[in-house]
Amino acid sequence: MPRVAVLRHRLGVGSEPFVLEQARRFGRWEPVLVARDALPAGLELPAASLVESAGRRAAAAHTAGVGSRPLAALLRELRVDAVLAHFGVEGACALPATRRAGLPLATVFHGFDATCSPAALLRARKPSWATYVRRSRRLAREGELFLPVSEHLRTRLLERGLPAARTRTHHLGIDLGKLPADPPAAQPRTVVHVARLVEKKGTAHLLRALALLPADVRLVCVGDGPLRRPLGELARHLGVAGRTTFTGAVGNDEALRLVAAAGVLCLPSTTAANGDQEGLGQVLLEAGALGRPVVATRHGGIPSAVVDGRTGTLVPEADPAALATALARYLDDPALAARTGGAAREHVRARFDAARQTALLEDLLDGLIGGSR
Repeated sequence: MPRVAVLRHRLGVGSEPFVLEQARRFGRWEPVLVARDALPAGLELPAASLVESAGRRAAAAHTAGVGSRPLAALLRELRVDAVLAHFGVEGACALPATRRAGLPLATVFHGFDATCSPAALLRARKPSWATYVRRSRRLAREGELFLPVSEHLRTRLLERGLPAARTRTHHLGIDLGKLPADPPAAQPRTVVHVARLVEKKGTAHLLRALALLPADVRLVCVGDGPLRRPLGELARHLGVAGRTTFTGAVGNDEALRLVAAAGVLCLPSTTAANGDQEGLGQVLLEAGALGRPVVATRHGGIPSAVVDGRTGTLVPEADPAALATALARYLDDPALAARTGGAAREHVRARFDAARQTALLEDLLDGLIGGSR
């Protein structure tokens, strides 16, 4: 059985359950998780850490793009046949090590890594992002496979010069087995918003939409982030703080329970000032799998996840009035919400089952080693 190194600098990030979910779904390939940072507890899969195997200096050199030997040695020690890097940053940082180890590299692009401008990435002053900018042309030339999670991201990557023949849209899907076996009854006058509280997620526009809806409509914001305090202040200014709950960061199981308990999910994503856009919006798939209608924006890769008018409603970016109108349709018409949620469930199960999508990924990985085995 061939082995694939699933590479993410920091594993176990709460907002990224898809990395581990995908790894657990491999069947014909054996996954081994590879992190730059220390490993979190409870990974349930074979895993290795660069900082733990080679030390902090080696990890820092890897991030800065000036040292590839330690990672190459770790990949050889793990006896992997290919490397699957999550995010363009990881792909760029790992590229020299994969060349040194003689391994093919597949890179998954999730959003900012395909939409933020090089100048914006450099302004963030993150060493790994600077390495990504500096090495992006080499990655485009030498990387064996590029896997944007939506057609929108593929278009953006092609505009940046990635080769069309090696750039394939690949939806990660969701693990249908993780859904609550006995979900709570939906509260039809509750809107749930699951997102990291950053500009791209459009939470401020949702709060303004809430102010336009009747006083019995409640909003549950699931997640945390740098905008938590200003968003709380905005809720107070708008007079909706009393019917808005900020849960803070929660585990994926609890997030799913909160989605199942709501009448509708809203993800009003917008293009951030630095160009960051939504790759797909995994929570839209989770809501659909739970039979919940969604209201989202016509933005980034979201149209790949939501069929407007059938599995949910898409509205323009940064338009609170349009958001409020779309939300009110589902909140005021439980029968419509049920029909739309049912269509969303069928859509997700047919097109975004993680088991099926990971089997397709294994086929792509087979192609990378077919000539060498």
